[in-house]
Amino acid sequence: KEPSAYTVGEILRLTEGDLAPVDCVGKESGNCGRKQDCVTIRVWERISQAVNQVIDQITLADMVGWQEEKAGRESI
Repeated sequence: KEPSAYTVGEILRLTEGDLAPVDCVGKESGNCGRKQDCVTIRVWERISQAVNQVIDQITLADMVGWQEEKAGRESI
């Protein structure tokens, strides 16, 4: 595939696994007996959604371009 076909989210999930900030909002989130009454779960869900939204919109091609821009600035 071309670098533009890979997102940072895909790469991180393949190398790191679930990226949820806490277990209760991860893929295996059914294990918490307090989930129904937990108030903070909304915070964790929103953090998880925000992170996923960002990393799923950045491609490997974007990062290569950023590195090339940075390298060009450093050589001046």
